[in-house]
Amino acid sequence: MLRKLRSRRRPRYGTHICALTSALLLLLSVSILYIRLSSDRHSDHPTLHQSDSLTFNPLLEDPDPDDRNSSDDRIDVLDDTLPDDPDPRVQDDDEIFRRLDSDEDETDQSRVSKYYFDHAQGVIRRAFDKRSIDQWEDYSTFDSNWEKSSISVNLAFGSDDVVLDDNVRRKLTKVNGIEDALLLTVGARVSPLKEGWGNWFEKKSDFLRRDKMFKSNLESLNPLNNPFLQDPDGAGVTGLTKGDKMIRKRIMSEFKKVPFSTEKPLVHNTLSKSKVESEIKIAERRTLDDSVSNFRTRNREGIRCEFSGEVYADGKRWGYFPGLHPRLSFSNFMDAFFRKGKCSMRVFMVWNSPPWMFSVRHQRGLESLLFHHPDACVVFFSETLELNFFDGYVKDGFKVAVAMPNLDELLKDTPTHEFASVWFEWRKTKFYPTHYSELIRLAALYKYGGIYLDSDVIVLKPLDSLSNMVGLEDESSASNLNGAVMTFRKHSLFIMECMMEFYATYDDTNLRWNGADLLTRVGSKFLQEENGFKNQMELKLQPFFAFFPISRKNITRYFTQPAMDAEKADQDVLYQKILDEALVFHFWNSLTSGLVPEAESLAARLIDQHCIRCSDVL
Repeated sequence: MLRKLRSRRRPRYGTHICALTSALLLLLSVSILYIRLSSDRHSDHPTLHQSDSLTFNPLLEDPDPDDRNSSDDRIDVLDDTLPDDPDPRVQDDDEIFRRLDSDEDETDQSRVSKYYFDHAQGVIRRAFDKRSIDQWEDYSTFDSNWEKSSISVNLAFGSDDVVLDDNVRRKLTKVNGIEDALLLTVGARVSPLKEGWGNWFEKKSDFLRRDKMFKSNLESLNPLNNPFLQDPDGAGVTGLTKGDKMIRKRIMSEFKKVPFSTEKPLVHNTLSKSKVESEIKIAERRTLDDSVSNFRTRNREGIRCEFSGEVYADGKRWGYFPGLHPRLSFSNFMDAFFRKGKCSMRVFMVWNSPPWMFSVRHQRGLESLLFHHPDACVVFFSETLELNFFDGYVKDGFKVAVAMPNLDELLKDTPTHEFASVWFEWRKTKFYPTHYSELIRLAALYKYGGIYLDSDVIVLKPLDSLSNMVGLEDESSASNLNGAVMTFRKHSLFIMECMMEFYATYDDTNLRWNGADLLTRVGSKFLQEENGFKNQMELKLQPFFAFFPISRKNITRYFTQPAMDAEKADQDVLYQKILDEALVFHFWNSLTSGLVPEAESLAARLIDQHCIRCSDVL
C-alpha cells in the first residue's frame, strides 16, 4: 500500500516546471500583443497625416498638459531626423538641446486652441496655459480654428447642469409632471422616460406577480426555504427547536380543523393481539358492569383503527374512549362513558384554543384533579382537540375523554336551544370562543350535573364535598361571582335561571356580559326572591379565598422569584395559608399566558404542588 502511495506522488520539481511554463506562455502572449499593436499603429499612420485638420479638433483629442496642440510625436520626429544626418556619429548635448528648443518654438506657433473637452463631465474647459496671464486671449471663440477644417461638427453645449445629449434633452422637454419623473403610468399616459424599456419592465413584473400567485402555500413549512424553521444547533438544516415544533403544530392544526369524513383502512398488522388486549385491560381496570370478553369480540376492529393514529370528530363520531362504540351519538356517548365503570364524580372542562396551546401548566391542572380524584370521569368539550388527545392518561388508567358537543342534543329542552340553529353565523362573532364555552358549561351542568373547572385551575384539596356552589371573585364585593369553579346537581334551578338569562340578554359584543356578569346578575336576583331558604340550598357562595386566593390584580407579581429575604418570607406565609384554606388555585391564564413562572416563585410552587408527570418543565 505504501509503494502505491509513493508511486502516485507528484514529481519534486513539478511546481517549478508549471510556473516556468506559465511564465513562458505569458511572455509569448505579451510579445504577440505588442507586435499586433505596433503593426496597427504603423498602418494607420498615413491616414493620420492626411487628416491633420481632424487631429487639431479639440473635441476629438485627449488633453495633454505638456503637448496639447502638437500634431507630431517628439519621439517620432527624432527618429525621422536621425537617418537624414549624413554624419552617423554621436552628437553632443548642446546640439540636441538646440534642436529641442527649435522644435518647441515651432510647436508654440502651431498651437491653435486654449480649450479642451472634459469627457467625464461633458463640458468644455480652459486648458492650463504656462504663458503669462497678460497674453491670454479671453475673448477668443471656441471654434476659431474650425473654419479651416473641411468637416463641420454640429454639437450642443451647456453649463455643468445641462445635459448635452440631444435625445435626453428631447425626452426631458416632454416631462410634464412629477408622475412622468417618477416613471408612473397614469391612465393611458406613459412616462416618456420609459420609452423603449417600460413595456418590457411591466410585463416582467406581471409575470413575477403571477408566478408568486401559483406557488404553493405549503412552501412556508419547508425548512429549506423558511429560516424560522431552521435550527442552527440541530442536525442539518431541518432541525427544529421546541418552539419551532409548537408553531408547526399550530399551522398543521389549522388544516385539520375540518377533517375529511373518510373511513380509515383496517390495520391488521400494526398491533398484535396481545397489545390490543393489554390496552383493553388498562382501559377496563375499573369496569364493573360490562363484560370484557363480549366487548373484545364486538369491537376489536374498531379499536385497532383507533390506536393506530389520531382520532377526529367527523359528524358521525362525537367522542372517543377505549371500549365505546365509535359511532355513538353525542348523548349516547356521554351516557355510556359515565356508565363505564365507577365514577366518583363527573368533571367538565372546555377547550376551544388550538391544541398546541395546551401547555404544561394546563396539564398540571388536569393532573392535580386526577391526583385527588383518580376515579373521576373527566370530559373535555372541544372543537379543536383530537378525540384521543389524552390517550396517555387513559393508558395510565384514568378516565379522560374528549367530546365534540352536538349543540342540537346538548341544548335540547333548554331555553338556549335556538343557538344550535344559528351556530354557523354565531361562530363568526368576535367573542364566540368565550361565549361558546360559557354556554357549554351551563348546559353540561344542567343536563348531567357535576363539577365544572376552568383549564387554568389547580386543585389543592378534594372537591367531592361541594354541591350547588360558586365562588366570589374578590373580597372587594360580596356579589361578584366567577364561574371558574362551579358544582351543581342535575337540573339545577339556578343553572336553568342562568340559561334563561343567557338567551334573553345575550350580547355578542360584550365579553363578560354572558359569563361572570351573568352569574352575578342571576345570583343577586335568585337569593332575593321570596323562597329564599330554598334558593339558598340551590346556590351556596364560597368566600373568595377558597377559589381565588390570589386576585387577578396581584397574580403577575407571584410569577417571579422573590428578590429579598423579607419578600420570600411573606410568600412562604402566603403559600402555607393557601395550602391550609384554599380549595383551588386560579392562575388567571388570560393574564399570565405570556409569563414563565420562575423556579422558586409562588406560582410555580403551587402549580407543581400535585403533579403526575413532574418531569415536564413549565
